[in-house]
Amino acid sequence: MKRTLAGDILWLSLLLLITVFLILPNTHQVFIQWTNQYPYLMGFIKFAILATMGELLALRLAHQTWQQPVGMIYKIIVWGLIGVMITFMFSFYSAGVSTLFNQGDTSFLSRILPAFLTSAIMNLTFGIVFMGMHRMTDTYIEMRINNNKPNLSDLIKTINWEAFISFVVFKTIPLFWIPAHTITFLLPPHYRVLIAAYLSIVLGVILVYSQRILQQKVT
Repeated sequence: MKRTLAGDILWLSLLLLITVFLILPNTHQVFIQWTNQYPYLMGFIKFAILATMGELLALRLAHQTWQQPVGMIYKIIVWGLIGVMITFMFSFYSAGVSTLFNQGDTSFLSRILPAFLTSAIMNLTFGIVFMGMHRMTDTYIEMRINNNKPNLSDLIKTINWEAFISFVVFKTIPLFWIPAHTITFLLPPHYRVLIAAYLSIVLGVILVYSQRILQQKVT
């Protein structure tokens, strides 16, 4: 119990420290400067840290105690690479959709449709592929740690794709990710970075929770 409480305090303290760093004017400007100069490196760092925190929190909520994810070091690297991909895709989809609209009109209502379309197109294309690939990398890491060397066929068969489609695709994308990223794309680019950093914690929780569902056998 004491160990769990200490873990709670440590996790919350780290989240508070990161939040203070992002909010204080001087350090906020440093963060924005680093993000502008090294967007992909910063994407790697923020997702490696914050999404891993989300994964740890999901395990804490699921098991009522703090646990280290299986193959944690490898998963941290995967989260970092995901951060690099998401950094690129945010710019890619935003730039693509923005070319279809009149950039001279800056009213709030005129910004909602582009933000929604950017979020919807990104999540219904890249989002599905990326979360499916993340499920595969997680499964592969766990199988290798358990002394298995799965081939592609074994990997695909191990994953409950029916649950993946029904939960991740049909529930989390329309009910959470599209609305959340619509709000994100309404903000200036430097604030999008901050929101994405915190959403990566939610991402960690959702993907770990979805993993528990995907591991359930179809009855």
